[in-house]
Amino acid sequence: MPDNRNRKRPIQIKFFVNATELELIKRRMTDLGMDNLSAYLRSTALGGTYENQKVDDSMETKTNN
Repeated sequence: MPDNRNRKRPIQIKFFVNATELELIKRRMTDLGMDNLSAYLRSTALGGTYENQKVDDSMETKTNN
């Protein structure tokens, strides 16, 4: 196991994507002129916009009536 004590960011996060999602991530990185995946994902996660995909049951009931 690598020694991460001297790293600026010692905690590693992993997640899985499918081939289509990976190509979309790479395309967006290229569009922004970025070539470092870690930097792109970190900037997107910490400073980017996001969509709330969780639907609140009470909200769904209210909007469907």
